Amino acid sequence: MRSEERHERRFQRRHVHRLERERKKEQQIGNYDDIFTYINLYKAFYLCRNGVRWKSSIQKQESLLPLKTLEIRNKLQSREFKPLKFLEFDICERGKIRHIRAVDIDERCIERTLCDKYLVPVLSSKLIFDNGASLKGKGTDFALDRLKAHLLRHYKKYGNNGYIFQFDFSKFFDNINHDVLLKLLSKDIKDKDILSMVKNDIKSFGDKGLGLGSQVSQICAIYYPTLLDRYFKEVLKIKGYGRYMDDGYAICKDLKEVKKCREGLYKMAKILDITINNKKVSVTKLSSTFIFLKKRINLTDSGKVIIRLGKKSIHQARRRLTKMFKKYNGSPEGLQFILESYRSWYGMSKGYKNYYVTENYKLLFQKLMKKYYE
Repeated sequence: MRSEERHERRFQRRHVHRLERERKKEQQIGNYDDIFTYINLYKAFYLCRNGVRWKSSIQKQESLLPLKTLEIRNKLQSREFKPLKFLEFDICERGKIRHIRAVDIDERCIERTLCDKYLVPVLSSKLIFDNGASLKGKGTDFALDRLKAHLLRHYKKYGNNGYIFQFDFSKFFDNINHDVLLKLLSKDIKDKDILSMVKNDIKSFGDKGLGLGSQVSQICAIYYPTLLDRYFKEVLKIKGYGRYMDDGYAICKDLKEVKKCREGLYKMAKILDITINNKKVSVTKLSSTFIFLKKRINLTDSGKVIIRLGKKSIHQARRRLTKMFKKYNGSPEGLQFILESYRSWYGMSKGYKNYYVTENYKLLFQKLMKKYYE
């Protein structure tokens, strides 16, 4: 038997086992009617109210929760529920204006149930392990830990010789192609009622793009570039590849590999209709300092990975602290808010190699406290 035949038979065996695992998982998760039960919707409200219980709409919903939940459940069971209008507003996040399209509390409960009970279990199994965004047990710390692991693995083979290829998507949420996304989702979501519901949610944002503020949008955005991730991992065989939402990297041993990554990126971006931000596509030597998730990262000659806070985030934290003291101007009610903000940033910064930055931030806080509260 030739090696090609052995490979093909091995592939077919694995394919059969994979299909069997997916079938068992679908049975365990259940269908549309199994997910949108009264109990699941009732529990979803208590998850959705966390952090916003002070709002009048939440309090009103809670006072009539048994009746409201029954009403929502009956609409879902009869397939009469349709997405409601959004509450639209803008926020300024770290100097960047973001347009938010938040959903009503009724729809938030439905989306929470849909995502927690079906979409996350089904779609998360299709993601690569090094996709570090917005899932339980993952986040920026996870993404940085994986980058560190990839750098150490590369160092064992090649030292700190090599390059890191980085890329970024331009206006990622706004440019997601609905037709491409729904084509991908139709392969993995087998329940027609759930697929129809997800389609209605996606189409409610217009002809193109997804909205910030919707949980369905969040999981769909994480899932959307999975073909790109698998191309890097499985076709290009880049083990040191990772992505956090619209920021990605690939660790390459030489410039030939970098060229393949660049060509593969634009090839898959064209298939997925993703716009690449050319200004943020970069190639950096691993022996130099590079930026990822607003952290300065360096692989030393001795194989040590040093992660520091970015200069911009340090300046922003110091300015924000000073502005808070000026805003509250020594008022007792503002002190608790200032203390929480200070402790949060101070505790976070201690996790990185920024001893003097952390101590200077502490000294600034003490100086401002003396000025405004003495």
